[in-house]
Amino acid sequence: MKRLSLLIALLLPTMAAAQDQTLEKDNGIIRIRLNEKVAPFQERSPMITGLWIAGRLAVPHDNVGADFQMTTRSREGNEYNPTQGGDCNGHASLLTGSIPNWSGAQLGTPASHGILLGIDPLLYDEPGLSGSCRGRPAQVAPYDMAFGVTLGDGFAMPREAMMLDMSIRKDFSGAQNPVKALSELPVAFVDANFLRYAYYSLNGSQFQRFQASSALSHDIRQWPWNENFFQSAHAIALCDRPDMVEQPNQGTCMAFYSHEPTLVYASRRQGAPYELGLMAMLGDDDFSTEIVGTEWHTARRLVAVGHLTSVAAVIAHAEQHVPASSWAQW
Repeated sequence: MKRLSLLIALLLPTMAAAQDQTLEKDNGIIRIRLNEKVAPFQERSPMITGLWIAGRLAVPHDNVGADFQMTTRSREGNEYNPTQGGDCNGHASLLTGSIPNWSGAQLGTPASHGILLGIDPLLYDEPGLSGSCRGRPAQVAPYDMAFGVTLGDGFAMPREAMMLDMSIRKDFSGAQNPVKALSELPVAFVDANFLRYAYYSLNGSQFQRFQASSALSHDIRQWPWNENFFQSAHAIALCDRPDMVEQPNQGTCMAFYSHEPTLVYASRRQGAPYELGLMAMLGDDDFSTEIVGTEWHTARRLVAVGHLTSVAAVIAHAEQHVPASSWAQW
């Protein structure tokens, strides 16, 4: 991903200021909104604040710690958690600029199907065991993030596809090292009343039920609250039907796919006001690897929507047409 990282480094200084704009992309199958305002401060949060699949809302706009974004952590874990969205007090991270028509992903799609955001992330500082936010004031972390999104056009990429190019660099060498396996690339909080059944795939083509344990089903609304369940895989999907292994041509899903196997996880969360299903893909499955330099690091991930047969076809198309050298983990 060195070439893509170089393009991001070259393009970021030319970004237009977009702090006061809600941004939107729509290819007829996937519609996304970015940089909408969030309560309580009515700041605009520079992430995907809403995602629709064929007109139905799948990722609702909930809060700066939810929606659809990338996050990272140092060895301090949740005590040092720079996020694209914002901090636990509800302050949004800073949008430093955007390229509203971006072709830097080099997928052959029109520039009108792509967008790139530049972000100065805040430290989220998640709630501790007390269940309350620790109250750290809004603090910009010493990193730059770039979040590139490309929607399929129906020619170079299926319209059921959305490619993500998620990048980070340290502002200076002394900044804390992000741990790849503690970084969520990406993470989304979906409406659990819509997409509630969890699946995973070891190869990107065949899916099986993601059961939290032998005692629990793959219905995340039956899972305990706020408990993450992990699986090594190439893909994770949340779907609207419990029988998609038997009926893969039915229903609707949203899936994340990684060219390299990594850890994926899902959990049941309570939003405000939505009941949410969290789905995430980690930056690596090796907890010893860190980002130590000040150069850009980019991870590419595929989002696919539709029934599971469609999801598998989108993954197969991407593997056939996207150069192997352009897939990467941090």
